[in-house]
Amino acid sequence: MAVAFELGHLNTVLRSKMVRWHWAQPAFALFILLSIIAYWWAAAANSEGSISFAQFMPVMFQLVMLVLLAAVALPDSIPEDGIDLAEYYLENRKYQWLLVSLYFWSIHLGYLGHVFTTSDTAFDVLLRAGPDTVFGLLFIVMIFAKRWSVIGAGFALISLSPLIWAARSLG
Repeated sequence: MAVAFELGHLNTVLRSKMVRWHWAQPAFALFILLSIIAYWWAAAANSEGSISFAQFMPVMFQLVMLVLLAAVALPDSIPEDGIDLAEYYLENRKYQWLLVSLYFWSIHLGYLGHVFTTSDTAFDVLLRAGPDTVFGLLFIVMIFAKRWSVIGAGFALISLSPLIWAARSLG
């Protein structure tokens, strides 16, 4: 459903002649699409079998966050007077990055618990959890970033995440 939302909105934006393009919102949309793909990749690798209702609730929360993110990643309609994607980004940035933060931290807090209970040293904790934690903190910073130079620097760092995902193997 999340991918369908995002691709439908992409179709709307691409077909309209009333869109003033700006790099930030398409970059955000691409990041969300890759996040959805990464989530399903991780889900496909999960071989735990059955889970309880309580164990499923965080998964359901994460799926809801992904659907909401896909729904806001690109405009769902274009007003008659057009849309400026720079303005769209600035108007929606707090909501978008809050959803990203909620999604990320709902996964990462469980991972941190696992890392703390299975690591022998503080260095091991830092090595295993440090990079992802930095990304999670960056998502929070992006909620408040107003200047395009800060937003651009944030996106430059965030663009590394697909490279990190590509280097990982699950299972």
